[in-house]
Amino acid sequence: MAPTVAPYGEWKSPIDVTFITSSTATQSNLRKNEITGDLFWAEINKDTNGRQTIQHRAAATGITTELTPEPFIARTRVHEYGGAIFSLGSSFVISSNDVDCRLYKIDVATKEATPLTPENKDWRYADVEIHPSEKFLICVREDHTVDTPQTVVNTLVVVRLDTKEPNVTILVEGSDFYSAPRFNPVNTTEFAYYSWNHPFMTWDHTQLFYGHLEISDALVKLASQTLLAGADKTKEESINQPRFAADGTLYFINDKTGFWNLYSYKAGKEVELVLQKPFQAEFQGPAWVFGARSYYPLKSDPTKIAASYIKDGLSHLAIIDTKTKTLKDVPLEFQVITSVYASTNGQDDVLLLGVGSYNVPFETISYNLRTNQYDIIMTSSAVEVPNGFISNPEPLTFKTTGDLDAYALYYPPTNTDYVAPEGTLPPLRVLSHGGPTGAFESNLNWNINYFTSRGFGVVAVNYGGSTNYGREYRSRLRTRWGIVDVDDCCNAATYLVQRGDVDPEKLAIVGGSAGGYSTLACLAFKDVFKAGVSHYGIGDLETLAKDTHKFELLYPESLIGPYPAAKALYHERSPLYSADKITCPCAFFQGAKDKVVPPNQAEMMVSALKERGLPVAYVLFEEEAHGFRMPKNVKAALQGEVTFLGRIFGFTPFDAVPMDIINEDAIGK
Repeated sequence: MAPTVAPYGEWKSPIDVTFITSSTATQSNLRKNEITGDLFWAEINKDTNGRQTIQHRAAATGITTELTPEPFIARTRVHEYGGAIFSLGSSFVISSNDVDCRLYKIDVATKEATPLTPENKDWRYADVEIHPSEKFLICVREDHTVDTPQTVVNTLVVVRLDTKEPNVTILVEGSDFYSAPRFNPVNTTEFAYYSWNHPFMTWDHTQLFYGHLEISDALVKLASQTLLAGADKTKEESINQPRFAADGTLYFINDKTGFWNLYSYKAGKEVELVLQKPFQAEFQGPAWVFGARSYYPLKSDPTKIAASYIKDGLSHLAIIDTKTKTLKDVPLEFQVITSVYASTNGQDDVLLLGVGSYNVPFETISYNLRTNQYDIIMTSSAVEVPNGFISNPEPLTFKTTGDLDAYALYYPPTNTDYVAPEGTLPPLRVLSHGGPTGAFESNLNWNINYFTSRGFGVVAVNYGGSTNYGREYRSRLRTRWGIVDVDDCCNAATYLVQRGDVDPEKLAIVGGSAGGYSTLACLAFKDVFKAGVSHYGIGDLETLAKDTHKFELLYPESLIGPYPAAKALYHERSPLYSADKITCPCAFFQGAKDKVVPPNQAEMMVSALKERGLPVAYVLFEEEAHGFRMPKNVKAALQGEVTFLGRIFGFTPFDAVPMDIINEDAIGK
């Protein structure tokens, strides 16, 4: 059957908003009991109503059960973003409960949950490492007794597992932040961790320590420690993911050569690069949360490491031989690897991998290194991906300000049932990612395909400051947020226009939160786009400096400048104070309970555009905060955006909804 001829933007698509909001689950933190073969993971799905659970799949029966029934919420709010939801013992798991912020020991057989820490909601716990003796654990504690960003206290603490009453003592203190305490399995009195201090973020500068413990039945305390890496703060290096192999070798990731590469350390020897020479690829992403696992020493041979790395925006899997210092790629059809864990299956080495691609929802697979075959353990989506409606992204390298290279992923319109009238070009949505320290990757993105299957082109811009391209690229945004990202988003759109891919009269910029800031900045400070859509976008940069949490307290300083010394610069780069410079229609989708970006910011911009006679839409979700989580509101925001862009660009989406647009009669004038 021949495709139907219809204008871009009016194509009918099976990828509707109900499909998007009901088809996915979020799974993370996969762990395996190497003795029983049982699997454990954290999961949020459509049936849990946002509550994170811990799931257990018994190897003997294949039956999956929840270990944390309501009201338990398996979550930690340390650093606000959490991560590393639970840790696995021989017959138990340990998790933080968001209901009361206490750590609990949960028996796998009985599901009985025993509190390990005192009743105190001011104390938060994360990144639990259980000692091989299972008599105690070490973890991060964040003390909110005096709850201001300047006074919250982070420490490493010891929590006893062998006492009847909660027993918590401070092990290491003095730094602003701690992460990743890990025990040496050969000498169990040794451990490693990393820490950092303001004004740095984890991707700026951290320090790696190698500690020795004094352990007794009564007390565990720090006997001594050595600073292994990161001593010179004038030469920033970002050290993350310390992990011991079975032979006692400590591995970690460091970007001192310009890219996050693997290093090793053996007691009494020097730290050394794992490969023969620096590798221009990233072996990890930014450590926004605890518990990242982008590499793992093999069980059968600890001198070999399974590792994922990112090069040119795509993930690769490799085995590193630390004896020969060589890397060998492993054939893998997926474009994104989110986690790596080494296990065994009989005599074979297997890898438990979190993977995805542009046309494959996130899955957890068991990959056999001998046969190069894999089995799917679980998938994030129970709905079959529709053939012919998923856009395959094209990696772009384009020139930007200063004749520098910048990067993006271009998703062309894709719908097997339709073609556009000859001689026409599609509208373009330019996406700016959040963070802003982050990156778009080639995973299956239903939001993007919602639009491409309706006839939009979408370009996801990894502007200067994004991760996955090395420290130099990541540092382009230093003190230049609102400049570099804006230039790169504009230049990505211009590049596609010049290449003949998209309609120059139908360019839209779209983003949320930090990406929403870049969106509004593009509209206020440039004249490239014909429409803009802000989802809870930051309009006033001063709010980031005035009202934030400890983890990001000085993050704006690296992006803009010290506050309040650079207050004028914050004001100058804030779209809120330059709303009079916006010359195109704009839609704002906002949560009424948003404390990160208060509704008044959007409302002030709406008022300014209204007074100047520009078409503007404002949709306020009374139940939402920063980010939309309720399915009905996710649906309303998507349908509202496609309806707004259709009205502005002169087409009618098949699933358009009624929408109030102020100054609608000015459209096209």
